[in-house]
Amino acid sequence: MTAAFSKRFEVRWDDVDINGHLRSTRYLEYATTTRLFFLKEAGWDIQELQKDGICLVLLNEEIHYRREVLLAQRVDVTFETVSMTDDGTRWRSRQILTRADGEIAAEIHSLSAWMDFGSRRICRPPDPLMATIRSAKAEDCMMIETPNVNASGPAGPRRL
Repeated sequence: MTAAFSKRFEVRWDDVDINGHLRSTRYLEYATTTRLFFLKEAGWDIQELQKDGICLVLLNEEIHYRREVLLAQRVDVTFETVSMTDDGTRWRSRQILTRADGEIAAEIHSLSAWMDFGSRRICRPPDPLMATIRSAKAEDCMMIETPNVNASGPAGPRRL
C-alpha cells in the first residue's frame, strides 16, 4: 500500500468565521482542492479531462468535525479511495484534515463519478484514469456494485 496523497494548507484570514474558526465550507473546499491536485499530479488536470470529454462530478459529501482549526494554523489534507465500482464509474474517497499538532480536525467522505460532457451521463473513465483512482486505494478499500439504471427503485451504489 502506498501512502495517502496529501496537500498542506495554511488557514488565512478569509478562511475563518466570526469565531476565528475555519469556516465549514472551507473544509470542503480544502478537500476538493486536494482531490483535484491528486489528479493533476497524476497527469489528469482539467484540460486533460476536457480533451477526453469527461469531468468529475460530486454526488454526495459528508463531513465529521473532530477538532477546531484556527487562523494561521496549518492543516494537511489526505486523499484516498475507499471504495469503487468494478467499472470505475463511481468511487468513494476518504479525506482526513490533520492539524500540525497531529490532531484530526475533520474526516470527509465523498461519492464521486465521471460524467461525459456530450451526453451529460455518468460514464466509464479511460483505463489510465481508472488506474489513477485505483492507485490511491486505502488498505480497507472495497468494491461496490455498479448501479443498474434500468432497475426499478433508486439507482446508485449501496452504502457500505
